[in-house]
Amino acid sequence: MDAIVAFFGGVSSLGVSVVMPIVLTILGVLFGAGFGKSLKAGLTVGIGFIGLNLVINQLMGTDLAGGVNAMVTRFSLSLSVMDVGWPAASAIAMGSIVGTIIIPLGLLVNVLMLLTNTTQTADVDIWNYWHFAFTGALVAIVTNNIAFGIAAAIINEVVVLIIGDLTAPLVEKSLGLPGVSIPHGFSGAYAPIAFAVNWVIDKIPGLNKIDINVRSMQKQFGVFGEPVLLGAIIGLLIGLLAGYGFLPSTAADGTTIPTVLSLTAPPSRAFCPWPSSWAPSWS
Repeated sequence: MDAIVAFFGGVSSLGVSVVMPIVLTILGVLFGAGFGKSLKAGLTVGIGFIGLNLVINQLMGTDLAGGVNAMVTRFSLSLSVMDVGWPAASAIAMGSIVGTIIIPLGLLVNVLMLLTNTTQTADVDIWNYWHFAFTGALVAIVTNNIAFGIAAAIINEVVVLIIGDLTAPLVEKSLGLPGVSIPHGFSGAYAPIAFAVNWVIDKIPGLNKIDINVRSMQKQFGVFGEPVLLGAIIGLLIGLLAGYGFLPSTAADGTTIPTVLSLTAPPSRAFCPWPSSWAPSWS
């Protein structure tokens, strides 16, 4: 077991931007997508990781950190955790020991469940297996046991696939896409809560007659509901709460967050095309 842990520890030490292109290229070739297409898909994902790290580390970790720390000091707060969003979380997950094996392991679990008729969902969104890796990595760290981490990742996948089956009719109705489900780790986790809350709301007279949806809310907020403007407002508030003068520091914070929101999108899109580029080879 120690040799296995040492091997995967050495692999993960190469960094996610190196490991993932290698893993994805090998998987693409095994699925019959061809070496050239597989290599391109793998390298594209590696480029995406590097781009995300540059944006997050430079802008969030350097440019915005000063304002946040000043705000914390000014109000005698305690800043121990930063929410860096899914891009950084995915990089951490796929760079872990569990992350190095989660894609072949996740595919194996999915195939076994399909063969045993315990799920009707074929999870081809292989990139988002990082959700299972994230759970497994956390468990492995807390328990100091890689086997427990792998088991936790498998359990997470099984639960998410079942939730995908349960929510498929709702997804088909709302998106108009028959035969489509969303076995997404973080989205699926809210399904049981949504079912429970919706059941309670349906039982409350008056409240069950109110029609609230995303489109109507976006119309009410108008342009101020756009992520870039929301980011600018949050950045300005951080600068003001930090006690900066309006220029230049507060204005700089006001542009940093929308910059992060804008620049995060292009490298994030690097993760999207490669599963679909392999899909014809799987069918």
